Amino acid sequence: MRAVWLRGVLVVAGMIVLLLAANKPAAAAEQPIAFNHKAHVSKGLDCAICHRYVREQAFATLPTIQTCLMCHSAKMSDNPEEAKIREFAKRGEPLRWQRLYAIPPDAAAYFSHRRHVTLGNIPCATCHGPMAEQTTPPRRALVRFNMDVCVACHEQQKVSTACVTCHR
Repeated sequence: MRAVWLRGVLVVAGMIVLLLAANKPAAAAEQPIAFNHKAHVSKGLDCAICHRYVREQAFATLPTIQTCLMCHSAKMSDNPEEAKIREFAKRGEPLRWQRLYAIPPDAAAYFSHRRHVTLGNIPCATCHGPMAEQTTPPRRALVRFNMDVCVACHEQQKVSTACVTCHR
């Protein structure tokens, strides 16, 4: 009986630590290109063009230099940020984007973009905020996550809130 009680206390303590870690402010990110989401979205580009696999896999990628070069291999504007893309390519350097959205490794939670975007039909803005309106890269995530936010969304969408749904 004591072992079961102690195990329960440890689980609760672990969840408290995870919630505190999830709410810790992240360091401000500097991106290699001052990417203008609004300009690209206004031209009709879908998130999946740059963030490949968002509909098919558990993860969504950050754009590679090759993705940017699909449109920007030749000059399209006088924007110096556009020129940086070709400079990175000329030097053979990858774009080292700083990821803003990530589940902390110690959360032991599984998240699938495919499950949420394709099967759940959840718009990107639900979790990523008004990214499509950003004219410069945000320095921090526009939406802060913790378990309460995820559970509330699961309840609203009427999907499972069982621990094993996300925690493996």
